[in-house]
Order: sequence, then structure tokens, then C-alpha cells
Amino acid sequence: MDFLNWAEMSPIGEWVSTSLWGYPIALTLHTIGMGTLVGLALMICFRVLGLGQGMSPRRLLVYWKLALIGFVINLASGTALFFGSATTLWESWPFRIKIIFIAAGLVGTHCLVKGLTRTKRISVGNMPEGLISLGRMSVGRCIGKQKALALLVIVIWITALVAGRLIAYIF
Repeated sequence: MDFLNWAEMSPIGEWVSTSLWGYPIALTLHTIGMGTLVGLALMICFRVLGLGQGMSPRRLLVYWKLALIGFVINLASGTALFFGSATTLWESWPFRIKIIFIAAGLVGTHCLVKGLTRTKRISVGNMPEGLISLGRMSVGRCIGKQKALALLVIVIWITALVAGRLIAYIF
């Protein structure tokens, strides 16, 4: 509890909880970060499920890096929002659920991106021409496990969003 009290009394905690602009600015940044992170993560999931076939799986790594910039924005703004009411938020179950599901969403999406962008050396001998690209084969075709993981990751991100929204109504 000492840390929670310290967080609320810190300059950031005071700014978010008492100033006219602190909370709206932090919340706006949090919304931008969340839209970037979750929007791009869901785009990656939908690509795994077969939408956007024209998009190269290798391109998803670029989008994932952009999504991680959204996460950094969320981490900074979320920390500020947490400091504004740390003692109350720490007791909030939706807050705890949100944090757990954000971590799971990050790990799950990372696994999807790595699975899609991994390449394997192949023997050119008896492979169909469509699968050969300069002696390497992209593992861009999604297998059942990847699709199941994509569906799970979609549920995880939606759960994190709903839990985050419930914080406003339950605490």
C-alpha cells in the first residue's frame, strides 16, 4: 500500500487526478495507443484467418513493430492513469483482468507474427514452383494451430478491451 499511496501523491498522480487537463490528456493518449495496438493486432489475426491474402506475411512484422509503438504509448499513459487512482484501481478486478489479458494478447500476437514470418530452407528439387522463392519458402500459409491461436488472440484482446471499459463502471 505504501507504493500505491506514493503513486497517487507523485507529481504524475496529482496531475492526472486534480488538474483540469491531466486525465483527458492521459486518456486520449491511452485511446490512441490502444487503437494502434489492438487494431493492428486484430489485423494480424484476421490475416492469419485468411482475410487480406494480398498482404505478404513478411509485411506483418512491420505492422507488429508499429503496434508495439502503440503499446509503449499505452504503457506510459496507462501508468499515468494508474497513478491518478492507484489505491482504487489495485482493488479493481477488471483492472487486474485487463493487465493479465494485455500480457496474454502481446504474447499471443507475437507468436502469430513470428510463426508467419519465419522462413525455412527448402530443397528446390520436387517443390511446386509457387512455393519456391530464391531457395526459401515462406511459412505464410496458415495451419490449423495458427488459426486457432488467432481466434484465441482475438478473444483475448476483446476481453482486455471489455475489462478496461468495465473499470469505469465497477470501481
